[in-house]
Amino acid sequence: MTLESATDPVPEKTESLTTIVREKIERMILNGEFAGGERLNENALAARLNVSRGPLREATWSLEQAGLVQIVRNRGVFVRKISLEEALHLYDVRSGLARVAGRLLASRINAEQIAVLTDIYEALERSRKSQDQSAYNEGNRRFHTSLVGFTGNERLISYHETTEKELRLFVRRGVLGPARLRVSNREHKQILDSIVKGDDEGAAAAFERHILNGKRRMLESLSSAGI
Repeated sequence: MTLESATDPVPEKTESLTTIVREKIERMILNGEFAGGERLNENALAARLNVSRGPLREATWSLEQAGLVQIVRNRGVFVRKISLEEALHLYDVRSGLARVAGRLLASRINAEQIAVLTDIYEALERSRKSQDQSAYNEGNRRFHTSLVGFTGNERLISYHETTEKELRLFVRRGVLGPARLRVSNREHKQILDSIVKGDDEGAAAAFERHILNGKRRMLESLSSAGI
């Protein structure tokens, strides 16, 4: 994108550019390129993304609404820093959303969606066995996103996306060792089996339990690391 295109007066193009810039900055934040509490240098970001400051500011306003940055008057834009207490609250919210998702999905899933979830689960097993933490983390996010997405409930999907992104500001790296990977994916299988059987209460309980167990595993990992 050139500076000229970034200031194009056509609304559709400006909106499209803002969306692209927002998505790029969001990826940088969630991938850990910026630390929690770090100030985003507007000039450096504009130069890196090859855009003017107009679309950049629009993008950061949108990211503030999403809970990923904080805009401090006369100081600038800062990556939001999530405290442990906030992270624990997010886990609690996630567990409630998971319970709803499990119950809904068990009653409406179709064969194509079951095949997708099964493929993701099997890929997670391969990542677990090879101890590929990065691939497992990505597959884990995809499994959870698919579970919620397949419910077709747009409000639930939106809440899930928001809490997931906020929590990633706290959990930047994987917190699962080999034994925990095995337990985590066994829990995925329990969720999947309940959904396939159409057991709405079983799926609800299994998905909620998986999130709460993830919360416990996160705390254990922090404790082991002396944090």
